[in-house]
Amino acid sequence: MKRFLIFSLIINVLLISGISYSVNRMGGWRYAFYRLRYGESGMYAHRKSLFERMPDRPGAVVFLGDSQIEQGEWQEMFYDVPNVLNRGINGDNVDGVWERLNEIMRHKPVKIFLLVGVNDLFWEKPIPDIETRYREIVQRIRREQPDAQLILLSILPLNRKIRSLPADNAAVQALNARIVQIAHDYAMPYVNLYDQLTDAAGNLSTQFTTDGIHLNGLGYLVWKKQVEEYLK
Repeated sequence: MKRFLIFSLIINVLLISGISYSVNRMGGWRYAFYRLRYGESGMYAHRKSLFERMPDRPGAVVFLGDSQIEQGEWQEMFYDVPNVLNRGINGDNVDGVWERLNEIMRHKPVKIFLLVGVNDLFWEKPIPDIETRYREIVQRIRREQPDAQLILLSILPLNRKIRSLPADNAAVQALNARIVQIAHDYAMPYVNLYDQLTDAAGNLSTQFTTDGIHLNGLGYLVWKKQVEEYLK
């Protein structure tokens, strides 16, 4: 028994030492928690700060949301549309978008494409709470920019066979049902990207992703086709 306890203690010490070394190599505990909160890049505050220092762009077309917005080259995909702004930030959620609305509103946008919510699911925020904040975002945009067209985009499907993810497509569909209802309540467009990107099993198709959550180039072309009618 004594030998077992000593062996167990040695293993635990080695394990703790290994974890501490790895975290230190990543930048320390503070940075590790920062990356957990704001996504793999850990650059949330940097990107937000950059947006805040950009000049006003009256009449902008804004793509607003999380990493799935951030990774789209919207200015190039819609090269003939003036003032297209990418306001996606990796790891963002409904609270983050709410806090960034001042920066969005200063451009007096004519159109806003909104996609956000999957990170809230990953952090196990209750869907009714996500919906409440989502409605507040919509209400504020409608109140402050009544002439802007707000287009709500569905949360994209996931593929947990490719990558272990802390939410599933049942949760995504449940949240999308709430977004559909919000679009109905405020008489605004809802674009169903979800169904356009799934395979026969209902997962994000492997032809559109390599990591199970983000889109490749072909996936973004499907997305473009679904929204381009709102930019004619």
